[in-house]
Amino acid sequence: MAPEKSSQQPDMETKLEPEPKQNQEPEAGDDLDPAKSIKKIRTIVEALHTMFPPQPVQVKLRLSRSIPPTSTLPPRSNVTLATATSAQVETSLKHDESENSIHKLKRNLRLLEEDVAKLRVLNEVVGEEVSRHIVPLGKLLQKVEKGTTKTQLTKGMKKDLEDVNKKIFNLMCQVPLLPNRRKKPGGLDSEDGEVENNGKGIECLPGIHVNDEDLKRLAVFRKVKEKFIELTTERKICLLSFAVFPENQEVNRTMLMYWWIGEGILPDGIKPEDAVKDILKEFMEKKLIEPVENKRKVEPNCYKMTPFVHSSVVLISEEIGLFSMYQKGRICLVEESSSQPEAKAKKMPAGDIETVFNVSERFPDFAFKWFSEDQSSGKKKFSPLSKTAYKMLKVFYLGRWERTANRHIEVENPELMKYLKHMTKLKLLSFQGISRIERLDDAVCKLRELIILDLRACYNLEKLPDKIDSLKALTYLDITDCYMLDRMPKRLSWLDNLEVLKGFVVSDATDVETFCLLAELKHLKKLRKLSITINKGGDFTVFQLFVDIQDFSNLEKLKVAWGGINEHNKDKPTAGPVKEFFRTVTLLGNSPVTEPELHKFPKKDPVPSHLPKKLVKLDLQCFPEAELPSLLEPGKLRTLEKLYIKGRTKLTGFGKSVPEKPTECSVKVLRLKFLPRLKVEWRELRELYFPKLEFLDKYQSPQVSFCPCDGIGIWRGKSNQL
Repeated sequence: MAPEKSSQQPDMETKLEPEPKQNQEPEAGDDLDPAKSIKKIRTIVEALHTMFPPQPVQVKLRLSRSIPPTSTLPPRSNVTLATATSAQVETSLKHDESENSIHKLKRNLRLLEEDVAKLRVLNEVVGEEVSRHIVPLGKLLQKVEKGTTKTQLTKGMKKDLEDVNKKIFNLMCQVPLLPNRRKKPGGLDSEDGEVENNGKGIECLPGIHVNDEDLKRLAVFRKVKEKFIELTTERKICLLSFAVFPENQEVNRTMLMYWWIGEGILPDGIKPEDAVKDILKEFMEKKLIEPVENKRKVEPNCYKMTPFVHSSVVLISEEIGLFSMYQKGRICLVEESSSQPEAKAKKMPAGDIETVFNVSERFPDFAFKWFSEDQSSGKKKFSPLSKTAYKMLKVFYLGRWERTANRHIEVENPELMKYLKHMTKLKLLSFQGISRIERLDDAVCKLRELIILDLRACYNLEKLPDKIDSLKALTYLDITDCYMLDRMPKRLSWLDNLEVLKGFVVSDATDVETFCLLAELKHLKKLRKLSITINKGGDFTVFQLFVDIQDFSNLEKLKVAWGGINEHNKDKPTAGPVKEFFRTVTLLGNSPVTEPELHKFPKKDPVPSHLPKKLVKLDLQCFPEAELPSLLEPGKLRTLEKLYIKGRTKLTGFGKSVPEKPTECSVKVLRLKFLPRLKVEWRELRELYFPKLEFLDKYQSPQVSFCPCDGIGIWRGKSNQL
């Protein structure tokens, strides 16, 4: 052993040797495996969760409204705010917020761990698949080098190369699209930093594939221009909207509808959906656009322009100056727009901009800065809004318009959303598919004229504004595929003008004074289209669902998807009423009902009396029961025209017995997908259950037998031919 050293006079070696630190960061190369790092962090978070277990919130807040529906107000005895001091309220909310942070961190770590595992498997699969092609391609190269000619490939060689190319392309599509994280000089937040752009200006439209003068000489251009002149002013703008998209690109009808509503060019007195169909039908009749064929659709919902028509429309748009940087106030963002000097807030005439449309930009942060109150100050201080600073802006479409999710869009600085409060005349706001938006800034509540709020596929979104009812004009709200959203704000049911609500979440929320329940949506008297995701088990049965929605007076279309339903103890060996009790038990807080309560019988399910009177379309996804409720048996569907049932393995039939004679069912369109236990023959299906059937989509439902469907499972009646 080395001799002991005096603690009072350490030698030079001891002085130079660094002392170990408890929280010392690992050196480069240590713990680079994300799975190991995540595991360590989860251990720490689990310890925090143990130290700070979830506690019931003691203080309940009652929300008020100028003229609230009396049925939505909680009983006075349940409101405890009056007996709590402000300090108690603040302490309780902060405590709840800290617990929620731990819970969210646990969830996000779990999801990240799953993603890392998937990436590791994907990496192995890609490596294995790519390595298979090295030897065949090497042999092909040898054949070419040994051949008599090196200038031409044989048909067999071309086919081999094409096969390899397809496989490599399929692999490429499986790899997640990651953003280009290269930092630009000066950064996105820099106003004065010089940016290298090779002298290019912002491209506002795709390039024309032929010379302008050559195009003008073609007959197709003259015909397009003649048809364009015949259109009304509003429809001319609608047609020129196609100029911003690449040629042959599929454009979705709903996206066009949102855009045209925001522009204010759709006629009054008719549903926007019907108005858009009429416009697109006229364009098709004039051969200006063509529908995208989809055999599984009863009618097309996507359209595209042929290259020559598209080039003609682009040229007409440029001649008019509809979509350009300084004329007419309509701006298109394309990839790398943020690096152009014209995109700086100081150079942008924000007061004249009517429309901002993101065509292909992946990092659109800079567009927010155009609408800051003080563009010259680096501190970005805001003065009170004594006047409308940007009265022209009507459309702020930063999100994804494409049908697929191939383009990654990211807001690197979500704090920039505070500038939304200056866009007080905004009609359309779309953040569809934009990542890193965890919550909407309260600034969005200043948009009193907003008609459409499109948040579809904002995967990081966790919370909607509590004062969402401030959006007095809101008519369309889409929060579909916002998987982190598990609570709906109470005031959602106070949006008097809301007609379309997509993505409403039914969850295990117990604080009914803070979160909106499904039954409360009956106060939305104009609601005609609703989609729901059910992430709740227990007492929320299929019967409860239809009881809650039966009095939605104007509801025409309903889509319901059952997700993470908690069938508590469903695998426990029980029998009779005990088993049924475990399947319908209610979870009290975070503690399940214990064994001593097994003597209690389950509460009898409420029974719905009818479907909403105007309902014409019903879409059930992952239906959790083996039988349909009686009100959904075909014989009782007197007004329903479209019925979709997709997913789950339990459903076995349309009723307890096959009808002896044709029912009075009005269903014309029927979709049956992923129903392996559903057993019915074509004669029963067509002649007895659904005698008015005109369209059948049958997919992976093998016991729906003897149907005269085509190779992909589609049958069309004579009156339903595209």
